[in-house]
Amino acid sequence: MSAHLNSTQTGQLTRAIAALGTEDFSARLLAFLHACSQFDSAVMLAYPDDSTLLVVHDELDTGDRAGFDGPYRNGLYMLSPLYAQSRSGKRGCFHISDIAPEGFTDSEYYQIYYSANDSIDQVAYLLESAAGTPIALSLERTSAFRPFSSKERAALCGLSDLLIALVRQHSWPGMKLHPPAHPDLHSHVQKVLSLFGSSVLTPREREVVRLILRGYPSKSVARELDISTQTEQVHRKNIYQKLRISSHSELFTLFFDAITVTPLADADPLLALVARCNG
Repeated sequence: MSAHLNSTQTGQLTRAIAALGTEDFSARLLAFLHACSQFDSAVMLAYPDDSTLLVVHDELDTGDRAGFDGPYRNGLYMLSPLYAQSRSGKRGCFHISDIAPEGFTDSEYYQIYYSANDSIDQVAYLLESAAGTPIALSLERTSAFRPFSSKERAALCGLSDLLIALVRQHSWPGMKLHPPAHPDLHSHVQKVLSLFGSSVLTPREREVVRLILRGYPSKSVARELDISTQTEQVHRKNIYQKLRISSHSELFTLFFDAITVTPLADADPLLALVARCNG
């Protein structure tokens, strides 16, 4: 650990260590981080392989509540840069700019979740329990603060090894109280993502949709697919027309509706969604 702690920070760290193995640990750990840096919205999540995400500890700002309890918990988290890093096995401290696609702040994903929740900056830790369950600890600042400075980001990341060690020592008693709500939800969402729109969209249009849903803005979609921005806009116009929608928010809504149905074999989940609506 490269960070030098003052007496207040040392006191809070001592309380967090004393709370290891108890239900107070998460709150004590966040109290320690509060003593190290200012932030006004925080949440600790677990990403088990066989269930939906678990909210381990919640200190979200009021403005975050609607977006988090709605779209994010309903599946948007599986399209987030933090979740993608977790699934790839990355651990440590990350600023959102380190893990998000280029131009992320211009993306539909950013507008739906971050801007709508008045979140202007985020530093997050990807940790791991002793059992191997990925743990995400997200610290956010709303417009009540300035973005994290490079010095503040470095100080928080200097605590990464300490947090990794502490989380691995904690027994997470509360996690045992949350049985899997949606077995193999990750695989289900990935299947819906791969088949979404396959009955009406071309393969290239489906690639555009997948990148949009994963937080790529228009210019980054074009760069990723090695096409011009004009061609990307044509694809986007055709996608909206074929799916009978008129905005990116409607695209996300349609995708989350599709998650709630079970695709038949390798069929477009939109077909099952239409059948459910007509039934």
